[in-house]
Amino acid sequence: MQFNNLSRQWQEIGDSVLPLINELGLRGDFINGKAVENFEAEFAEYFGSKYGVGISNGTDALKIALQLLDLSSKDLVIMPANTFIADYLAVKNLPTNQPKVALVDHDEFFMINVSDLEFFLENERQNYNKVVVMAVHLYGHCCNMEALQSLKEKFGLLIIEDCSQSHGTRYKDKFLGDVGDVSVYSLYPGKNLGAMGDAGILTTNDETLYKRAKSLRNYGSSVKYHYDELGNNHRLDTIQAIVLSAKLKRLSSWNDKKQKVADRFMSGINNPLIILPSKSQDCTYHSYHIFCIRVRKERDSFMNFLSDASIPTIIHYPIPINKTKIFQDDIIVSCSNTEQTCDEIVSLPIHAFMSDDEIELIINTINSWR
Repeated sequence: MQFNNLSRQWQEIGDSVLPLINELGLRGDFINGKAVENFEAEFAEYFGSKYGVGISNGTDALKIALQLLDLSSKDLVIMPANTFIADYLAVKNLPTNQPKVALVDHDEFFMINVSDLEFFLENERQNYNKVVVMAVHLYGHCCNMEALQSLKEKFGLLIIEDCSQSHGTRYKDKFLGDVGDVSVYSLYPGKNLGAMGDAGILTTNDETLYKRAKSLRNYGSSVKYHYDELGNNHRLDTIQAIVLSAKLKRLSSWNDKKQKVADRFMSGINNPLIILPSKSQDCTYHSYHIFCIRVRKERDSFMNFLSDASIPTIIHYPIPINKTKIFQDDIIVSCSNTEQTCDEIVSLPIHAFMSDDEIELIINTINSWR
């Protein structure tokens, strides 16, 4: 059994993609080719944004998103403690003076805890010029965007939505990216929409930010050999854009199939030692990039038990940012939930091509574990 079956994705798109790749080889526009522009427009239209900018990967897209906001050492970036390290590294690798980072705990849905966030802002907002909130839509769920919009207005916040695990997720029947000044999507192969290598995309409704993002991904140049600011080489390869356009046409169908697998897990797994994921009423479409459960005790034993039945598992993420060696001199607002659940969480296999036998094996194996 595979944790995620990427070969089946290729089987669905290969016949339509190979001729386009052959044409690319003959045409030769490997960098910033026409297919990149097409994919950017298709992606932005799909998710209801005005502009899309293809980027080399999700981490680079985060770096560009942060650079667009012109941050300094007198500013602050707030992010969840239970996110992937890329969010933290994006701040630490900014080419200018780095802002401080503050870590906030997660709520019952593993999203940033807006109550802890508001309490912190009430007491500390006045100490910083700009405050950016990194709203990470983890596992395919969505943050409480209504609450974040309210905090944005109340405290004059900037918001970056990290949608890297939420391609297709909807908050109150709307795709994500509506509240953020900038939204970022990793298109790593294992994502719901994934390339055949590293890739990412940034979306915004602000034309000025859009034009500047295009420059920053291209050495800080909008006119060849004219360099306006410290950019970098963060361009999206044309061949990845071709693959992504083909997969984008199938994203809704693949997400729906993943939802059906998740529904089977939710209705079938009934082991009292297992805590199933919660979904808020406002999350009207959960894209289930990850199906993350909690094991009340002996997680290693549980994972070994599943491994013996040929069921792979992964932990997303075993080490909170504040426990990593690179976390220094930043702020911990709250992380008690994160530090508890990081010892309990386990991600189960889930993808659009799981067979009934594989689904039943996972359910029955989990229910038989004691």
